[in-house]
Amino acid sequence: MRDRKKSSTASSSLSIKSVEEKGTSSIETYRQPSEGDLSCAQQHTTTPLPPPSFAESEFHQIQKTQNTRQQNLLKWSSVPSRYPNLSNAWEFAGWGSTYYLEIEQSDLDLYQQEVAKKPTIGQWRATSIAGNDLIASVLYSVGPCVVQSGRYAPISMLLVAALMYPMKRIITEVATAMPLNGGTYNAMLNSTTKTTAAVAACFSILDYLATCVVSASTASAYLAAEVALPGTLTPFIVTIIILIGFSMICLLGLRESSTLTLAIFTLHAVTMSVVMVASIVMWGKQGSQTLVDNWTRVAPDPPAAELNPVLMIFKGLCIGLLGVTGFESAENYIEDLKPGTFPKVMNNMFGFLLAINAPMTLLVTVLVPVPVIQANAANAVSVLGEYAAGGGRWLRLWIMVDAVIVLCAGVLTGLIGATGLVQRMASDGILPKFFLIRNRFTGSYQYIVLVFLVLSITLYAITGGDTSSLSGVFAVAFLGSLSTFAVANIMIKYKRGRLPRLSRVSLLTAVCTLLVLLASLIGNIVIDPMIAEYFVIYFAVVLVVVLAMLKRCWLWELSYWLFDQMGLLHRYPRFSEKVEDFIVGQIKRIRKSPVVFFTKTDEPHVMNKAIQYIKKNEDAGQIKFIHLYQNASSIPENLEAHHRMLDEIYPKIQIDLMFIQSDFNPATVDAISRQLNISKAQMFMACPGKDFNYSLGDFGGLRIIMF
Repeated sequence: MRDRKKSSTASSSLSIKSVEEKGTSSIETYRQPSEGDLSCAQQHTTTPLPPPSFAESEFHQIQKTQNTRQQNLLKWSSVPSRYPNLSNAWEFAGWGSTYYLEIEQSDLDLYQQEVAKKPTIGQWRATSIAGNDLIASVLYSVGPCVVQSGRYAPISMLLVAALMYPMKRIITEVATAMPLNGGTYNAMLNSTTKTTAAVAACFSILDYLATCVVSASTASAYLAAEVALPGTLTPFIVTIIILIGFSMICLLGLRESSTLTLAIFTLHAVTMSVVMVASIVMWGKQGSQTLVDNWTRVAPDPPAAELNPVLMIFKGLCIGLLGVTGFESAENYIEDLKPGTFPKVMNNMFGFLLAINAPMTLLVTVLVPVPVIQANAANAVSVLGEYAAGGGRWLRLWIMVDAVIVLCAGVLTGLIGATGLVQRMASDGILPKFFLIRNRFTGSYQYIVLVFLVLSITLYAITGGDTSSLSGVFAVAFLGSLSTFAVANIMIKYKRGRLPRLSRVSLLTAVCTLLVLLASLIGNIVIDPMIAEYFVIYFAVVLVVVLAMLKRCWLWELSYWLFDQMGLLHRYPRFSEKVEDFIVGQIKRIRKSPVVFFTKTDEPHVMNKAIQYIKKNEDAGQIKFIHLYQNASSIPENLEAHHRMLDEIYPKIQIDLMFIQSDFNPATVDAISRQLNISKAQMFMACPGKDFNYSLGDFGGLRIIMF
């Protein structure tokens, strides 16, 4: 038989009333709990209490209404340990306690002060960050599209734009329902399991990595094709210089980076406008003979594929989808946008896509013979500029300069997208916490940028400057990332249908869009089977690293079990003890961070489901159930009794119950997070209803538990 004693764990800055039931007597203790006190308390310090406040007196009344059990003696478990040679005492986390926490108004006011100081960006700066990658994609997508679909390329590009309209609405629904940095990772995290979300994040990580490297190397190739570089300044060196330079710009902070991206965005929009106007003028001068020739010319002995217009249009669609890169990036910095800006950003991006990609492809086929385009697929827009200028090179050189600049901005887009994603994953405990350290001068996540820079240069060096493999990875990762948005949209309809959002698409639209994206993904692999091989290699490396970080506690527990099985080593007690202490220390270090679940009900199946979700998705040895109330009569009468029952059911988890007299709002959650020193990413709540007055993004990372 074992006497149950309750332990208290909270921030040392809190004054907490803990009520202990022992037999039929009630002993009030007033203490400053020490951090990491997860074992059974061996003694209590009793000190005189000051006169109770009104709220504290009400809390005593709450305690009287709870159906607490009088029996506190627990039996030892008869289940044998799985470790015959080592101790399993460390698995017991300690008994939970019941607390009352009083929040001061000054704690609530800090939230408003922080919100007021947070810098935000408007719709055009936000559009330019992701939009640079989007509108630059026409420079390298028009040529390959014409190669695959020939004279049908404008139709393929128009179908791409048509597909992006429902995709725009799908992304907007997902982002406004869950307006947090992290893209599809965040959406999957709040609608599926953490492991599924981590797999989705791997697509995005590869997407951003390939975007940086391919954009930098393509920019250096454009430059080398038109300008004679010094012998020592090879395209390889230029690419590395571009990667380093734009990483340093990213370190200046998002707002400063957006100023540069807006300038580049404006330059590129002006350049594309000049090219299109010049092309239309030349079309009016020379007529449509080239267009007619392109449509009527038949190559001698054409392959069977060229005789099937539907197949050619589909292949052009598959390649043309790579011309919308950047469309998926805006959600990764949605927390930095002004309220209500995100839908405007998506509308702007779709408008530029509709106005540039398909019309530019049409103008290419109007002025340039298809064989010439196919022979110069890498710089088809530059060739168009020369034809539009009547053979002069001034417009072609202008396009070259613009291409180098805007493709460099694509590096910045990849870095900013990766920063938002990695910051979110580090907040959730998947990646190391040092990624959350900000530069004290600019506020940028300096270590994320620097590590991503090292990875980009390393991968570029490994390929020897040949980005064909990364281009294949880029194709699959981008289309995979778009597909996970459609999957996330379907999941939030099924599991998070009550969440408020600014727009909704039908389930049929989401499913049909997903099928088209998957067909395009498969089509790209069929066109170039080597894509699958390259992608599997890179994806496997990223996935292993991410899953190893996610499952590191389980890996240490597996190591502990394997060491226990090595009977020969246990003949040396001192060595065995040191190894045991080391592994146990690593496990406790990972499990020491508590998590919070805001409960409004005393239903045991709801509370138990929350515990089950946390056990499956988090490495936590302590759970704090927090109940916010306005008056004593609103407290569920069986909450304390069910809390104690669950605390006994899960001896490996210390389960505390905390009462706070306050409203459930972002300021309260922020105050609790600061005072308990628990990240908001480690706080959970049930899915709110349609009448909820706040957006999920207002809570700064608070997660919805899977109900």
